[in-house]
Amino acid sequence: MYRQLAAALAPFLLLAQMASIAQADDSRLYLAASMGFSLPDALVSGVEAESGTNGDFGGAVGVQTSDIFRWDIAEAHFVNFNGVDLGFGASRSSVSLGTALNWGLFESDNRYKPYVSLGLGTARLRYLSNATGQMDDDWAFEWNLGGGVDFVSTEDFRAGIRYRYRRSNRNTDGVDYGMRAHSVSLEIAYLGGP
Repeated sequence: MYRQLAAALAPFLLLAQMASIAQADDSRLYLAASMGFSLPDALVSGVEAESGTNGDFGGAVGVQTSDIFRWDIAEAHFVNFNGVDLGFGASRSSVSLGTALNWGLFESDNRYKPYVSLGLGTARLRYLSNATGQMDDDWAFEWNLGGGVDFVSTEDFRAGIRYRYRRSNRNTDGVDYGMRAHSVSLEIAYLGGP
């Protein structure tokens, strides 16, 4: 368990170190937090298991390197979707750790700042296993696509709406299944640097 967690976090520590080395004078570091809702579901052998609307919470550390590029160096997301029947157990939550690249119109004189994003990372699903009756968890690769628009932007603060489509696949208890989610969240960020 601890080896898996260390292996999952190691790339983010390396990325953070690379970002601090590569940071130019006009780059700005930021801390972001998000809160919203998610519509996750699972595909088990082609059968869909929907969970309804659930809470979606996240945070990120990133750097904006230019007027068109922003990099969420390390981000974490938590989705609580209690009671979804996955075919091998009832899910409780999903935690994802990843990185995201964002391209948009981030110039300071733009009133609205739309952008698109691509993210990669790992996702951990926690569930009550039908086979053992115990809580269990699995890790899997996750990717996400999305975009958003910042509505409020000052020298040290920005806020906006963000949409993402998340997807991961795994094999658990001999069952292949995919997890996907549509999430919409309010994102706020504090900007540091010059």
